Amino acid sequence: MFKRLRRRGENQKQRSGSTSVPGSGLQVCSECRADYVYPLEWREADGARWWMLLRCGECSTQREVTVPDDVATRYGKHLDGALREIDREWMRLDRERMAGEAEIFVAALHRDLIDAGDFVS
Repeated sequence: MFKRLRRRGENQKQRSGSTSVPGSGLQVCSECRADYVYPLEWREADGARWWMLLRCGECSTQREVTVPDDVATRYGKHLDGALREIDREWMRLDRERMAGEAEIFVAALHRDLIDAGDFVS
């Protein structure tokens, strides 16, 4: 997610200036405790830390945090995993939808409800 993170040794409620403790889980909302927090903005704060504006997808609470590189990296990996999971589920649902449409199309063909003439422009 945070493609611009440096590899160091290869390893509207708004609050300002809070700092997350490593391992505290930036994806967890500080208000509603939902696991739906995502970054709206981020930038390097200094040579070893990142500033982020986070928003909860459940309750819309926003908060600003400044975190060390390693915490931002872990958060980025968590977000990448969540995006992969969303993509897998979307693909599964899309295949399911297409299979349903194919069944309807085949049933319509068998009942002679449609023919080649229905596809002429």
